[in-house]
Amino acid sequence: MIRIFAPLAFLMMALALTRPAAATEITEIRVVGGGEYTQIALAADGPIEHEAFFISDENGRTVDLALPNAFVGADADTPLPTGAVDAYEITDGEILFRLSQPMMVSRALPIGPTTSDPRHRLVVDLVRVAPVRFDRAAEDDVARRLEFLSDAAPPSAARDLDAESPKAAGNDQYVVVIDPGHGGHDPGASSRNKTREKDIVLKTSLLLKQELEREGRYKVFLTREDDTYIDHEDRVTMARNWGADLFISVHADAAGNSSVSGATVYTLSARGERRVEGTARTNGWDLPIEDGTTQEVSGILADLIKRETKSNSSIFAELLIPELAKAGPIVRNSHRQENFFVLLAPDVPAALVEIGFLTNTSDVQRLSSEDGRLKTASAIARGIDAYFARRDVFFAAN
Repeated sequence: MIRIFAPLAFLMMALALTRPAAATEITEIRVVGGGEYTQIALAADGPIEHEAFFISDENGRTVDLALPNAFVGADADTPLPTGAVDAYEITDGEILFRLSQPMMVSRALPIGPTTSDPRHRLVVDLVRVAPVRFDRAAEDDVARRLEFLSDAAPPSAARDLDAESPKAAGNDQYVVVIDPGHGGHDPGASSRNKTREKDIVLKTSLLLKQELEREGRYKVFLTREDDTYIDHEDRVTMARNWGADLFISVHADAAGNSSVSGATVYTLSARGERRVEGTARTNGWDLPIEDGTTQEVSGILADLIKRETKSNSSIFAELLIPELAKAGPIVRNSHRQENFFVLLAPDVPAALVEIGFLTNTSDVQRLSSEDGRLKTASAIARGIDAYFARRDVFFAAN
């Protein structure tokens, strides 16, 4: 692969002819790095407006730095890249950085002129990530990038780009899997008036599905939609087969003290983490690591995936708790860790939500009413919205 995809002087002059006189001229492109980190640094004669996108296609993985009001000057300093960037392609309004390994933007920092350097600069830091994380981000970015290019394109070109956008076809939805606990021969907890956990959580989960599908942003699956028992390993397998971006298991609790009330959110404990690898092997939950990767690198990538899954699970729990508090009481120390089987998927962020105590009269009254269940379902939906909104912001690379 050549380092610049056209004779540099000819390309720069051709592109410069298409730019308005007020456009910012980029005078330097430097790419340096190695190992886990790579840095892209641009210098220009004015502020550098930018947007970053991720691309994964037949050409490999690419970081696309869109520069709507800038062009690369014919005499720009463009030394060969190092680090995780094999080559870069300069086009009208974009620089496409071809990656040798999956990297994502951890920071994009604009720097104004200083006494020692009168130029404007843009520093973009890339950090190594698991392939599955990059590819999911790239899938999300397809519609976002086409929309951005459509806004920047002439009207006729914009219409063509809109026709190609998968957003119009609904292909940009996040996949959320809701797991109503227990079912069938396993009723779960019961209240004094014979209210059963399996019924309460199913009704709440169906309302949650309804709330999420109203927005059109999510593709929602339930592990059960009737009074059926599903083995724990099958619940997790179903979520992975559906390509879940988030897994929520819905339960109701019980306690020896009837005064205990409120919701609790559980994510995987340290003890549970030690079970992940063996459980994944037993159930065939293979991680999406590319064929041909060495055993050593595969181990590193697997650890990255599991660490990211744990981190995202905790982020979701922390965003969910304040929303649950708006719908009813929550217990003290409401984010807890436990060794629950349904939280063991190595690559699906997951939480188990106890929506209340069936041993508490107030909680039973709240969860036995349509209004109470709807408030709980709406709170969980808002937590899910907050989680994916945060993910969108991160993937937008500042």
